[in-house]
Amino acid sequence: MLKGNRYLQIGLAITGVITVLAVLGLFWTPYDPSAMNSAEMYMAPSLRHIFGTDNFGRDVFSRGMKGISTTYLISLCTVAIGVGVGVVVGALTGYFGGIVDDILMRVNDAVTAFPSILLALVFISLLGFGKYNVILALGVAFVPSYARVVRSEFARHREMNYVKSARLMGATDRRIMFVHILPNTR
Repeated sequence: MLKGNRYLQIGLAITGVITVLAVLGLFWTPYDPSAMNSAEMYMAPSLRHIFGTDNFGRDVFSRGMKGISTTYLISLCTVAIGVGVGVVVGALTGYFGGIVDDILMRVNDAVTAFPSILLALVFISLLGFGKYNVILALGVAFVPSYARVVRSEFARHREMNYVKSARLMGATDRRIMFVHILPNTR
């Protein structure tokens, strides 16, 4: 798969370079990202400043290296919250159905009714500024999409023979959901 797909190879190479820069930016940057130098304002890219300087004379490459790590932190944690909560909500609603499904999916529908950015802005205005509040706000905005996908897969699998067999053998609901059904969802 990797060998024949040129676009995948290019994407992985770009992601690899950006990841290396993010990790490197945590420990070292060519210049201090926040140091201002009025003598070097608006410099064009050169060997000294690879991406040039901004209107305060700060090195753009160093600022980018520092910013990548924050972006990675926010994106990975946001997706982790969305997947973690979404899988649990989707698993509960898809497996149990009934009143559990009705309650959790109505809450899911209420969250989905608002545009994601608007919902995130409301959370941030209530919780205050900061990257951890941004992570929480965006994570909550991602939960409904993951919950819907997992719910449909669990609802499809709960009546299959392997689940019925596990029930007959005395497996608990938690074991059936996370050991038998979850690995079989796509």
